Amino acid sequence: MQNKPNSDGDLDLFLGNYITWTPEIDKVQGFQISGLGRAYGPPTSFPGSLCALLRNDSGHFTDISEESGIQVRTPDLKAPLAKALGVAPSDVDGDGLVDIAVANDTVQNFLFHNKGQGKFEEVAILSGVAFDQSGSPRGGMGCDWACFGNDERLGLAIGNFANEMTAPYVSDQPASLQFSDLANLYGLGAPTQPPLKFGLFFFDYDLDGRLDLLSANGHLEPDISKVQASETYEQPIQLFWNSGKVGRNLYVKVGPETAGPNLFRPIVGRGSAYADIDGDGDLDVVIVVNNGPARLFRNDGGNANHWVRLALKGNGKTSNHDAIGAKVELKVGDQTCRRQLFPAKSYLSSVELPLTFGLGKADKVDELNITWPSAKVTTLKDLKANQIYQVNEETGVVK
Repeated sequence: MQNKPNSDGDLDLFLGNYITWTPEIDKVQGFQISGLGRAYGPPTSFPGSLCALLRNDSGHFTDISEESGIQVRTPDLKAPLAKALGVAPSDVDGDGLVDIAVANDTVQNFLFHNKGQGKFEEVAILSGVAFDQSGSPRGGMGCDWACFGNDERLGLAIGNFANEMTAPYVSDQPASLQFSDLANLYGLGAPTQPPLKFGLFFFDYDLDGRLDLLSANGHLEPDISKVQASETYEQPIQLFWNSGKVGRNLYVKVGPETAGPNLFRPIVGRGSAYADIDGDGDLDVVIVVNNGPARLFRNDGGNANHWVRLALKGNGKTSNHDAIGAKVELKVGDQTCRRQLFPAKSYLSSVELPLTFGLGKADKVDELNITWPSAKVTTLKDLKANQIYQVNEETGVVK
């Protein structure tokens, strides 16, 4: 996962590692599905691992994992704790430094607060994103950050194991490191509990200006339905529409009658990403299938609404060329949409670099503010809808 912990204009590299696995450890485990033979073993049977951070020193990478504070160990045995499957960066507290969320499998999640100069503090327990509402760890997979309420509060969504709800941890106030799990309050509780969630991301599938949520689902065990009647190996994708309403109807599950039958045909979903593959302005979806061909789902309805797309180019000095970490605020009428450019999200996936903003029925953007990684701010006004704007930090806009 690309990261920028020290604000020097170079892209550093953060690595989330899973269990410590060896054939010898695996062979002595008695992993069985009752009456069906050998099964995949839970990660609780294996030691954890350590995350890694490589600092980019002008093209030469230096391992600063230990001194940076991102290597977490158990308090008793001092053994590696991480069992990372999802990594998502964001400037959580608005201080201009990139923080990092890590979704862990069967152990607490991590939230690395960037203190500057390449130093991090792990604050997940204090922040409320480490466990479920009862204080227990879950099987975290894909994760993503978003201001999905079109306000200044930030949300971290983590897709979890079967019979565990997707967790939308939402900040209590703007630029806060305090979060609450609001799955039930926002309509993501019971509907997300049954499937085994892997890839997960926020995106505006219908371009109405509000961020929707998609998860790619699929179990680990091909024969799971023989021992758990409520579970299947192949599982349908879940798509939740952001209604903009406060309360339990905020996220509404979308079905075939709205989004078509193809998206919901059961698959063994793993990684998921989005991009405007056909260039029509709306976002198409790519899903990686375990032991099967990848699926490309073309979005044929999103462009009924208006949109703008932004391709950002940093100055290559105090900002990286791809403008990773840039913040964008887009104002249309009384609504403000916020994004931060990080393609690393979901599960083993990366989305396209251009940012897509749905405008609903509005035919122009009133104001667009870009805060580059260098902290320079570019302001653009009265942008026409249904256009791709290439914005250069040094020279301005090239349409």
